[in-house]
Amino acid sequence: MDINTVFPLIPLTKLELLNLLPLFTISFGALFSLLAGTHKVKGHGLAFIVSAIFLICAILQGMFPLFSSDITLLGGSLTFSPFTKTANLMIMIFALIGIVLTYGHDHKEGLLAEIYSLILFSTAGMILMVSTTHLIMMFIALEIMSLAVYVMVAMRRNSRFSAEAGLKYFVLGGLASALFLYGTALVFGALGSFELLALESALRMSAHQSFIFFIGLGMIVVAMLFKVGAFPFHGWLPDVYQGASTNVTAFMGAAVKFTAFLAFAKIAQYLIFVDTVPALKWFQFFIWFIAAASMIYGNFVAIAQNELKRMLAFSTIAHTGYLLLGLYAMNIGEGSVESILLYLFFYAISNLGAFAVIALFEEKNQKDLHIEQIAGLGIKHPILGTLLTIFLLSMAGIPLTSGFIGKYGLFSSAVNAGEVHLVIIAVLTSVVSVYYYLRVVIYLFMKESTLDTAKFQKLKGATIAAFISAAATLQFGLFPKAIIHFIKMIGK
Repeated sequence: MDINTVFPLIPLTKLELLNLLPLFTISFGALFSLLAGTHKVKGHGLAFIVSAIFLICAILQGMFPLFSSDITLLGGSLTFSPFTKTANLMIMIFALIGIVLTYGHDHKEGLLAEIYSLILFSTAGMILMVSTTHLIMMFIALEIMSLAVYVMVAMRRNSRFSAEAGLKYFVLGGLASALFLYGTALVFGALGSFELLALESALRMSAHQSFIFFIGLGMIVVAMLFKVGAFPFHGWLPDVYQGASTNVTAFMGAAVKFTAFLAFAKIAQYLIFVDTVPALKWFQFFIWFIAAASMIYGNFVAIAQNELKRMLAFSTIAHTGYLLLGLYAMNIGEGSVESILLYLFFYAISNLGAFAVIALFEEKNQKDLHIEQIAGLGIKHPILGTLLTIFLLSMAGIPLTSGFIGKYGLFSSAVNAGEVHLVIIAVLTSVVSVYYYLRVVIYLFMKESTLDTAKFQKLKGATIAAFISAAATLQFGLFPKAIIHFIKMIGK
């Protein structure tokens, strides 16, 4: 028997190759960056240049076939639609800002040159995760993304906090991945497929499913709630945010959260929000409860925090609650998927900018920046103080910032879906968040500096990343019409 008969080689069309090209470019860029980083003298600089060039090329390639028809590959395992390609572009933009932020910060924290290739490897996993509707492919993509991030978290070799954070994230992340894989196996055993579209069809054909299916689905849901950092599966998040180098924390809070939540939204759309199976109402109520609990817990615990990275860690739990609100309304209201994408994008940009400013004032191997240490920094460094204020106001959802546009779109879509009670909780907890965000601003501009005031660290990469993020935050906040129209267009 001919080998081509056993393993048939399916040729790819030009359009299919164009859609895969960004993924190939990022993968080869990661390998070349890894090789460039081995140079004894200029390893860090070469790795940065190579990774940035390949990533820019991938972004340009991803823009070319943006509005082409949907492409499916590997028997439907990968799907490239205008929506997924836009999400991939956003992920690559976050990765590029993360790479720029890392430049200079790697020397200060003693990070290896491999940090740049790890960012690209993780980005490749993210693109696969957003583009697939196959549970096994999603698991593989999840591991490609996660394994690189585990290493990045623990890369500050001279810091015991980093080692502790890396170990905790690895152990708990491995547990979540195991739950996801075992849950996938149980779902396959119950319905006979790994493909989300086929699973949804099987659910719609039969209103009563076996107990095995619900156990498997519960494992998958818990695993994804861990990955997005929702309460009460958030235990890893504050310690990992503090222990990791600030550039890694920024990348995690933006790109990893963005990817994990879009994947969770896809799973919920096909496996939870199926109206023909009455028992799935329990899973929908569970998401409702987790959304409310995350908003309340995240915001109220953040008030008590006196360290900036830890405060932002609990803040991101609250933002996960807001996103779960949009997710819960997704099966009822129109346009909610687009609202989730916009909110994720705006939050990620503000998150990257905030951590970029924090990186400019942290000392080497410092676990976190205490709020007392930023007293008077807004007076000494008015531009950086203003930038951090913009990012914090955006996270709080104050008008004229992109965060307000994202939060307004998310809440309005939930109201249109009839989820008024959950929106009321979201609005009230958002008011609470204003307190701890403005508290930082008060310390920046209205408190006198002390002997322990943080000192400015000259990091070109972090400075550029902060300015890019601030420009995007204000641009989309003041002139949101174009991007809103664009997101609606790709969502059709």
